[in-house]
Amino acid sequence: MEQLSEIWTIMDNNEQDIVWNKIYNDFCFKPNYKEDTFYFKMPFDTYDVSETSLKQSDKKLNELMILTFIECMENDPFMYVLDWQHSCYYYNPRIKQNKDNPTFIIDEKYPSGGYNAYFPEFYPDGDYYFFIAKDFRWGYFTHPWKMTVWVFGDKLMERFRNNSDILNFKKI
Repeated sequence: MEQLSEIWTIMDNNEQDIVWNKIYNDFCFKPNYKEDTFYFKMPFDTYDVSETSLKQSDKKLNELMILTFIECMENDPFMYVLDWQHSCYYYNPRIKQNKDNPTFIIDEKYPSGGYNAYFPEFYPDGDYYFFIAKDFRWGYFTHPWKMTVWVFGDKLMERFRNNSDILNFKKI
């Protein structure tokens, strides 16, 4: 998938499996309420996000998050967005269109003829969310119970360091 015609599209099962395997293997992802959930082989920053107004859907802060990802994407046609145990997406934040959230996805495998897909927020509001470069050079991982995010990749880390006060992210 090289070109998106919508802001987000559900990932195909094959690529979704490849990306999840990389998350589990490269980042030692182990969902856990109390302990560290990830292991990074590269430099990373961790932030407490419990006081950010992203959780109130602050439009200005959400726009800042989108611009941050766009700056780091360079020429990539999309990034990955994963919602643990739910739908996963190809995402192009450059596309300026609204898409219903949730969006009903037609799928004959379901008795109701489909299901609702919920595109993740930037704030960890109940599950693990992953916003990752197509080549995994940077990423933004969330922990829903600890109210923390992990940021890796030099360019993305720099952007978050510069914007942490605006976002009200507290470096841990």
